Amino acid sequence: MRTDRILAAAFVVLLSTAVVGLSTGSSGASFTGTTTNPGQILNTQSVTPPASFTSATSAAAGRIDLVWTATASPAGSHTLTYLVLRGPVGGPYVQVGTTAGLAYSDTPASDGTYEYVVQTKIAQGVGFFTSGNSATQSAKSDRAAPTMSASCNGGSCAGWFNGNVTVVVSGTDGAGVGMGTATTNVDGAGAATSAAPRSVTVSGQSASHTVVYSGADAAGNATGNTTVTFGIDLTSPTVPTGVGSASTGGNPANIDVTWTAATDAMSGVAGYTVRWVQATTCPAATPANYPNAAAAGNVTTYNITPLTKNAMYCAYVIATDNAGNQSAASAVTGPTKAK
Repeated sequence: MRTDRILAAAFVVLLSTAVVGLSTGSSGASFTGTTTNPGQILNTQSVTPPASFTSATSAAAGRIDLVWTATASPAGSHTLTYLVLRGPVGGPYVQVGTTAGLAYSDTPASDGTYEYVVQTKIAQGVGFFTSGNSATQSAKSDRAAPTMSASCNGGSCAGWFNGNVTVVVSGTDGAGVGMGTATTNVDGAGAATSAAPRSVTVSGQSASHTVVYSGADAAGNATGNTTVTFGIDLTSPTVPTGVGSASTGGNPANIDVTWTAATDAMSGVAGYTVRWVQATTCPAATPANYPNAAAAGNVTTYNITPLTKNAMYCAYVIATDNAGNQSAASAVTGPTKAK
């Protein structure tokens, strides 16, 4: 009886060995990967990662979009999926997703540069095989919108201008993916977008031109709108009238120049320039003939000092508006003796 049991056990071992040999040793094909069931038919197949990991592209709100090509599917009944792994540049990587498709969108918890690999997973029955890593792709997770700014004729947009205004809208994206586009809307005529920086020209006399602008980085993170307002004044102020001069008899010698205020209907008068020259006969009112000049501010009198005692002087006045337009020269006053 005992001998019969020993013989039966030996027969079972011999039969199992033969079955295993038939299932695993017949094809000579190779296998790459891991499995929970090495006895499955795919043990005779080569499981490879995607041949081409096409792209990793930064998108808005920190998202990174991944695309790859399909793995050649082994023969037999099985389920093929892809494992997406993320890590710092150079690894190590951890799995962040699974998909049956050829694309995956990942949103890391924080901004920064990340590297990805894709593995092929083939399941058959209760077992599965996983390939090695694909080639790598890296991209930035970027949630931050750029910082936008506008300049007018190369400087501030505040105030008044006396000609066409070139508005340049530009932006910086800090540690993000880089600038993308800028959008402008001039005087409510409609929004227009182009690559940043964007330049637009505003023309025409008006007390209030507006440019509404915004921007987006290369990932699509967009800013809100900002508005700049400025005026364009193409008209000179009126000429100052009633220009007169007199010595005050002070020490040192000086002369008071007085005038009646000019007017400017658009930007308003900003101030005056008084020009003078020592002469016994007053020449024509040109800057070349009157080399001495002083800004008088928005006033109607200016004291020229120090002057040479008992010398004769001539003077005239020019008005300037807030856009920088200047009036014609006033009538000349003098010659007046400085005392």
